[in-house]
Amino acid sequence: MDMTKLKTPIQVFFSVLICCLLCACQANNTKNAVQEQSNLSEHEVNIQAYLPIVVNNDIEDATFSLIFLDNDTIPELVVLDRYWDSYSVYTIKNNSAVCIIDSITTVEMSYFEKQNIISTFFRWNGGGDEGGYANRYYQLEQYSEPLTDDFTPSFEFTYSAVYDINGEWTGEGIKEYYKKGEKIDETTYNRIFIDFNISENEDVSCFSENIQHFTKDEILTYLSAEVAEEN
Repeated sequence: MDMTKLKTPIQVFFSVLICCLLCACQANNTKNAVQEQSNLSEHEVNIQAYLPIVVNNDIEDATFSLIFLDNDTIPELVVLDRYWDSYSVYTIKNNSAVCIIDSITTVEMSYFEKQNIISTFFRWNGGGDEGGYANRYYQLEQYSEPLTDDFTPSFEFTYSAVYDINGEWTGEGIKEYYKKGEKIDETTYNRIFIDFNISENEDVSCFSENIQHFTKDEILTYLSAEVAEEN
């Protein structure tokens, strides 16, 4: 067999293969760039819907933050009344701001990013090992109306210190676990976190140092700038 006759066809084959691979990479990069631009555009178009919520808010000590609570590219707006420790949260549906959490009072509200789950923390008798506290979790897709203090948590953990007849702490406490108001055991409780693909330590405060948070004037400026960029 004359190898010189095969050399040219082989070279042509590899040249065509390389061109195809380069074209595929270029197409993939273009697709990613278009997707990123689309996500950015969606963010800019929709975030202006929060302006009326902020403008009409008359809470004296209100603080605002933007979090990614559900699994889309539009951040949710959190409004905190620091005087009453009351939290409200808004999302955007059909280009309009919609309240999904209405004035829940808690020591601190946290959330699991893009999992649509929030947690609230409560304490009594001073909290800590010698007092009592509770962590309540709400999976927002389980509620058809805006969440309030009256709603039963999706799941919950409580701790209450045990005292002797003299009112002294015994060094022990009672732990209880609940799912939708019904008492469950610890194993079943821990399984809930596995089922939701979250960890107790993964929740983030709605006003942590790494979250964008603003005064009323600051968020008005921020949202107005987003609108100006879009226009």
